[in-house]
Amino acid sequence: MTPIRGGVTDGGDTGAGAAGSHDDEVVSAGLPDKRLARRFGRLLDQVSAAPGQPVPAACGDWAWTKAAYRFFDNPRVT
Repeated sequence: MTPIRGGVTDGGDTGAGAAGSHDDEVVSAGLPDKRLARRFGRLLDQVSAAPGQPVPAACGDWAWTKAAYRFFDNPRVT
């Protein structure tokens, strides 16, 4: 994983568009787009690294928090 500002990592590149140790969850989610799958993997990594924390605390900074909320609001994500 590559460090990004605020102690958050970008999840690295697994070549399949998924990030971190949640590859099975990302694949089983069946997201329609490689970018959404990659964002979902990163989001899983962030949230699992801070269990019980609200989304802003788990994401670490405003840019990652905003990306998480945009992901949740995306109509192609159910």
